[in-house]
Amino acid sequence: MTTSPAVADPVPRPPRTRPREHVAELLGGIRADEDRIAATVNLAAFENVLSRTATAALHGPLANRYLIGYERERRGLDPLLRSGLLTAAYPGVDRLEREAVRTARALLGADWVDFRPLSGLHATMSVFALLTAPGALVYSIAPENGGHFATRPLLESMGRRSAYLPWSVEAGTVDMAGFSALWRRDPGAMVFLDHGVPLVPLPVQDLRAAVGTRALLVYDASHTLGLVAGGAFQDPLGEGCDIVQGNTHKSFPGAHKGLVAFADAGTGQDFSDRMGQALISSQQTGPTLANYITTLEMGVHAAAYARQMLSNREALATALREEGFSLFRPPDAARESQSHVLLLEAPDRPGRTGGYALAGRLVRAGLALNARPVEGRVMLRLGVQEVTRRGMREAEMAHLAELMARAAHAGPADGTADGPPGGVAARVAALAGSFSSVAYGFDDTDTTEMTR
Repeated sequence: MTTSPAVADPVPRPPRTRPREHVAELLGGIRADEDRIAATVNLAAFENVLSRTATAALHGPLANRYLIGYERERRGLDPLLRSGLLTAAYPGVDRLEREAVRTARALLGADWVDFRPLSGLHATMSVFALLTAPGALVYSIAPENGGHFATRPLLESMGRRSAYLPWSVEAGTVDMAGFSALWRRDPGAMVFLDHGVPLVPLPVQDLRAAVGTRALLVYDASHTLGLVAGGAFQDPLGEGCDIVQGNTHKSFPGAHKGLVAFADAGTGQDFSDRMGQALISSQQTGPTLANYITTLEMGVHAAAYARQMLSNREALATALREEGFSLFRPPDAARESQSHVLLLEAPDRPGRTGGYALAGRLVRAGLALNARPVEGRVMLRLGVQEVTRRGMREAEMAHLAELMARAAHAGPADGTADGPPGGVAARVAALAGSFSSVAYGFDDTDTTEMTR
């Protein structure tokens, strides 16, 4: 006689629908996050703010429609595009794209620009996939020297070989003597300059001389694209790079996407054609339109915006020193930074890493920034790109330094030792509320005065 196995009680399944009140609670949490951001002054080096004009396109009626290919590819075709994919024609979008491409080419000194990458990392992936072969050697910057953490894993996952550029800690840039010797022993297919803490310009001309014309020299301008567009910091394509690429939402004040710009139009068009065949379908129409508008804004305001970023960086550095902070400077460099980025030193605390602890105190006070390991220790990375686009100038940099000092040293009267310094947070919120609009864009007619 056999017995049937015992049947366990069924596990209760969650309800297929949730009460409307639960959804309202979740949406209320998002609004609370938005309110907190509105009371924050953002000094994070990896973010920026869109103008209202660009934001309208980001969320407009076309935002959830397909935009297939690039404008030159679509030109003259009826809406029935390749692969039998039917899509509507948007002649107004085509005109906007043509003007944005023309403007971006002028700003970057490029002969070809593609706005379709979905992010800076997608731009990187596309460049590696389409312009190098399996087994190819690509040199990049080591993460401990400021390189992107994803570059080596991405290369290895794609069957490419990865090597790091020799680095001069004293100069804060590539060790050219070491690299030249390394390149002679083991030349590669590409040098990929992916610097995330760009304090000094990279030696593009020297790198071009070292690698010759057979290897590709690619400059990831994710952090410095706004400065490059404004004619500040350095001119990668003019100095010898084949490609400038990166994301579009840091010193370039666009939406979260990416772009790739080429010195040679033939190489660029071939890249764009093959990217459309294999690596991109929908290009996120809303962010793409927002970036077209941002590019036109930069066509008017980039030079003035870049100048003010650099002036604000210098003013903030001076004020932070006066408040007792220690700023990192490569030993052989003349100043802490030549870009819009600063690195702030932090003393170690027993049992904790000082940089992360200090960053936490500042963030809880409403001063957004981040800490990251650089040259063997954790430092705070600051960027003035968003506060500049909010319209802040040198006087506000001094105010920010004072608030940072108060938040860093707040005692029980301002908050708990590791908690939010409430009095400082209220002052930060007041400052943020005084600069809630966007300058260097098309929102307000009076911003044109800032270009003079």
